[in-house]
Amino acid sequence: MTGRAARLAAASTAAGLLAAGVLLRVVNASSWPPGPWLDEAFALRAARSLPASAPLVGSVPLLPPEAGFVNFWVTTPWLRLVAAVDSVAGGGIASTRAVSVGSSVLLLLFSGLLAREATRPSWAGFLGALSLLSTSAWLLATGRWGWIAVATTALLVASAWAALVAARRGSAGFAAAAGALLGLSQYGYPSAWLLFPVPALVAGWSALGKRREEVRLALVALAAALALAAPLGLHYLGHPDRLLARPREISPLKEGAGAALGALARSAEAHVVRFLLRGDGNLRHGDPSRPVLPPAAAGLALLGAAGVLARPGRERLVLLAAVLLLAGGLLAVESPGANSFRISPAAPFLLVLAGLGLGALLGALPGRLVRPAGALVAVTLLVTALLEARAFLRWASSPELRGAFGGPERELADALAASLAGGGGADVLLDPARACRSAFVVEALLGPPGPRPRPSISLASLGPEGIDWRFLPGRDVLYAGADDAHLGTVAARLGGGRVATGVELPGWGRWAVYRIPAPSARSAAERTLSAFPRLPAGAGGELWAEAEGLYTFQAREGLRATLDGIPILGPGGPEGRSSAVALLAKGRHRLEVEPASASARLLLVPPDGFAVRHGEPETR
Repeated sequence: MTGRAARLAAASTAAGLLAAGVLLRVVNASSWPPGPWLDEAFALRAARSLPASAPLVGSVPLLPPEAGFVNFWVTTPWLRLVAAVDSVAGGGIASTRAVSVGSSVLLLLFSGLLAREATRPSWAGFLGALSLLSTSAWLLATGRWGWIAVATTALLVASAWAALVAARRGSAGFAAAAGALLGLSQYGYPSAWLLFPVPALVAGWSALGKRREEVRLALVALAAALALAAPLGLHYLGHPDRLLARPREISPLKEGAGAALGALARSAEAHVVRFLLRGDGNLRHGDPSRPVLPPAAAGLALLGAAGVLARPGRERLVLLAAVLLLAGGLLAVESPGANSFRISPAAPFLLVLAGLGLGALLGALPGRLVRPAGALVAVTLLVTALLEARAFLRWASSPELRGAFGGPERELADALAASLAGGGGADVLLDPARACRSAFVVEALLGPPGPRPRPSISLASLGPEGIDWRFLPGRDVLYAGADDAHLGTVAARLGGGRVATGVELPGWGRWAVYRIPAPSARSAAERTLSAFPRLPAGAGGELWAEAEGLYTFQAREGLRATLDGIPILGPGGPEGRSSAVALLAKGRHRLEVEPASASARLLLVPPDGFAVRHGEPETR
């Protein structure tokens, strides 16, 4: 075969591998997995509720106020991107999949570019890396739901590719692009922080070796990274608690310095297990029975790392990125062990190292052995690719994913949407404790895309006497709760009819949806609300009641609160009470809060049942 024919064959093979990789990432995208991950729903909620007045660079707590703590702050630039994708995708499961699966496809394409650049001039090394990248069950599984982590990894890989091109060409333009991509990645998943020092490290070791051109390019990249990341850095300087929220949660020092060494040893052991024996027990992260890398890929990656160390060149950047990302995972102490998802940003770099190892292996063999060895390696990689693809397809189609992800919640949202479309408009109410495991998932899937200050559904518990109404419905009510005799009796008493029933989730149960006619729903709500004295709106006051209904005030730690001059919490109010309920007319009300400590907070639950942090802007 001539050189031109060989290159054409290699290019055709690469195109086929990329096509296979894209196909595996998009096949059955709407149903694999059967529902969204909870954090994907939280991200849509945060993006849709982000006010237009939010700062260009700020941060928002991912978890809702009900959680009582914040372990991750999402940056406003990222949320604006999510909102844009949500608007184009049209909402529902399409929006969550567009963010995650779209990022996964981009990651594959950038990983292919990095693999080609790193393995030059070895076509065998490139094709080997590309086959592993295209079919890695680890990347394929996280690519279905990993949203911000997958998108951030794509930026990191693109940055590494631009840096290698800059080193090969001596291009300041590509160096600046590498730095800019690295700077942008800092706005995403916190693992990107681990690679931010890379330009400075490269400049340092290049200066020691008196390689002036490398120093120049590294400084260009560093300047670009600093320029892009500086606004975020200034934001975190003003809010260091947000910067440290996630590191504190997983730090080996969280249980004291004395326990740190033991925690790190357990983390190291767990990481060895992840790569050699099996994955972690979280089904979302992939097949728990399989290691995160197939044996062939792990072996070739080790060989590639050894080759880079023995003959350092620009490829050392790939090894440095992999080492730093794995080190970050090692320092993340979690129970019951190493988190495969947390170290997933290292996966593309490890698989590119495997391609480097393959190229080094074939390059070190005598000429007469290259062809048979190449054939053996090709067969091994083909079998590996088929086994990895098979493992992913088996995982993606597993019935167990219905519970691991929001399968029942998606089914409930689809049933509610169908009832609204077929039976006419209605107010949607969910029993927050028994209709589903998370009302936020249902709301994210059912709500339309675009900015909106409040959720599109409401929450109302089912008590012993009936529905705990919080407002007066103006039309029919679609009420979702547990499929049991009590809900059926309450709905029948109100003239309601069952419109949909869910499939049972082992250990949880199943949901049912009833349509309650508007007159009986309103009459029942009036009886509930009549038990509360109505506070009329005034001419002033900082609390704006958007709709008439019940408002719940919940104190987190000690505070004093008065509402329209009436003590409701703390001294002067009901002794020992940490919450209060009031029926407010639409309009302004005077709410005065005196916290007893800096950590005291007041949660306000409007008639729709979704809490907000009173007096504490979520976006700053």
